[in-house]
Amino acid sequence: MSQLLLQNRKIVLGVTGGIAAYKSCELCRKLIKNGAEVRVVMTETATKFVTPATFAALTHHEVMSDVFQDAEGIDHIAITNDADLFVIAPATANSLAKFATGIADNAVTTAVLASACPVVLAPAMNSRMLLNPATKSNIKTLQERGFYIIAPEEGDLACGDKGLGRMRNVDDIFSYICALLNDHIALPYQAPELSCLPSPTTPAALTQTKLLPKSHGAGIKIVITAGPTQEPIDPARVITNRSSGKMGYALAQMAATMGADVTLISGPTQLATPNNVKRINVTTAEQMLDAVKSQVGQAHIMIGCAAVADYRLIEPMQTKLKKEETGEFLNLQLVKNEDIISYVGHLVENRPFTVGFAAESNNFEANAREKLTRKNLDLIVMNDISDPAIGFNSNDNAATVFGPNGIVTSFGKMSKIKMADLLMELIIAEYKDHKTAKAKK
Repeated sequence: MSQLLLQNRKIVLGVTGGIAAYKSCELCRKLIKNGAEVRVVMTETATKFVTPATFAALTHHEVMSDVFQDAEGIDHIAITNDADLFVIAPATANSLAKFATGIADNAVTTAVLASACPVVLAPAMNSRMLLNPATKSNIKTLQERGFYIIAPEEGDLACGDKGLGRMRNVDDIFSYICALLNDHIALPYQAPELSCLPSPTTPAALTQTKLLPKSHGAGIKIVITAGPTQEPIDPARVITNRSSGKMGYALAQMAATMGADVTLISGPTQLATPNNVKRINVTTAEQMLDAVKSQVGQAHIMIGCAAVADYRLIEPMQTKLKKEETGEFLNLQLVKNEDIISYVGHLVENRPFTVGFAAESNNFEANAREKLTRKNLDLIVMNDISDPAIGFNSNDNAATVFGPNGIVTSFGKMSKIKMADLLMELIIAEYKDHKTAKAKK
């Protein structure tokens, strides 16, 4: 069963009066789906965009929208007393101004002023309002007081303009909430135009009094390789493969969401860097090996998900090869690249828990077991690339995981992000068991 990333968490969701309030319904649903208990507090204006009945149906709790309302015995002062986090999404320009000046004239502003837990703001407004000196000053004041602010993004705005001010998408906000609650506080979103938006340096400035428990991956350093490599033939041509990098990036995303310290070493892809992940870009297999060598000594877990080219040209051509000059056939002299995951698996000192991937088209189990042994791995994940529905560049995957004692588990066809969730939960659990067993020897 997949880990519930926010199990036993209480989150208060504040909704203020902006068109982005409709996104808060999806955020609320996602928080609950991942185990959180959610209470919602709204401004009166927000109820014009989304009815309180919608949030009541999602949370199975009465929604507070009036400072004189006694919702299920929890008033506007006490609603955040036992909460782990107070998230206001969207946070309008008007609300930011009230938070900054301490005005308490509605259910949300009063609850924020009396908040006893960390507060996260997800601003949403027109670009000109966001970049107005008054709003920028209010944001800076709030950040200095210990509020966490998820900088808005560029995109289509409700007024018809395009620009900075659109509230971050739900997945981004959810990932940030998980990262904050898992004591992994690096802020992934900083707009150059709004230099007042760095993360608070410590949560100690907040009025929170209870310690948040560590997450599944907290304190664990993980290095992941992903994507293809490209071996140059000449300035215009390369030897490569069909890997999209989606599986490796999904693993990095889920590892960071679980609180791990993640370094992603990536070959050329068009994928965005996952939230809270350090990314090192490489092109060739030799560059990827060098990057792994620079990082693996500090890693607890190494996952080799990249599709690394097995061979490279002995000497790439310095000028573009002309087909008119080569004739009917072209012979290229290739030399084998060092096997990166095997290098890590055979380290004598500072060897991390090492996980490889085997992309196979036949003799699946035999090939996976042979690679596990030959490369001295702790786990190997076998994928069937002969099936186009789960092969390279697809959004879905299926896999069987092997360990030294045989099959550990199998995953049927599912989305790569879902599989990454299950795999990272398994890998971290196996690493912890391995560490415990090693300590007992």
